[in-house]
Amino acid sequence: MDTSDWFDFNNRVKQDETLVKEVNGQLVAKQVKGSFNWMAFLFNWIYVLATQRYKTRGFMKKTLIIALVMWIAEIVVAIILGGTVGVLFAIVAPIWYGLMFDTWFEHQLIANGYHVDNQVTLNSQDFE
Repeated sequence: MDTSDWFDFNNRVKQDETLVKEVNGQLVAKQVKGSFNWMAFLFNWIYVLATQRYKTRGFMKKTLIIALVMWIAEIVVAIILGGTVGVLFAIVAPIWYGLMFDTWFEHQLIANGYHVDNQVTLNSQDFE
């Protein structure tokens, strides 16, 4: 797993995109939203476990590791810099998670062999 895209705000997904891949002779399409992900903000790591929408190879592991690092960082910041800064960090971290969640999903899809094709109409999410 590459951590370079954890804070890559300049290349964040800013508009809805459709990514496609051919699997067993059929076209599989996934939709990536280009907005703030409120569910990821509110539920963090639980959201990726509870939804079928983000099922793709490697994405669950990636987001769970990011959530674990975020949680450990919150503890370390609270211990080193104090409770007030720890609370501020605990507020900012889920905002970062919600901002970057769909970008991480797009990067994982690309790593899994998908490519952007906004010409495809998406009726339902297909699964690999």
